[in-house]
Amino acid sequence: MKKAVATITTKLKVELYFIAFLCVSAVSVELLSLCSALRPSSESVAHWFQRSGAVTSIFSAFAQYRVGNFLESIRGGTFAESWCLYDLFKTKQYVMSWVIAAITLWGAFVWGYGDLLVEFIER
Repeated sequence: MKKAVATITTKLKVELYFIAFLCVSAVSVELLSLCSALRPSSESVAHWFQRSGAVTSIFSAFAQYRVGNFLESIRGGTFAESWCLYDLFKTKQYVMSWVIAAITLWGAFVWGYGDLLVEFIER
């Protein structure tokens, strides 16, 4: 029984790491968009940064989907012992949900106004 719980716990930790990787990737896309080596010469930095907001939104939507599935996998049933995983991971799931929400809002902002933001900073 303990070995089964340890295996499930390890799988859930790996899933959390993957969700965190998606969040880091979502933010990294915007940072990489500012790199001139990765930008087509016909594009301005401002417009390329703005386009990165769309990719950020896609990564964060996928992360939100995964964190929703994560919540379903830790929810317990009708017996008290089935809630042990929920008690173990509920705070991490809650924090990840808020981080993903913030990244999603930032991605939407960049997608809509990223060019104006870069132009404002360049002044």
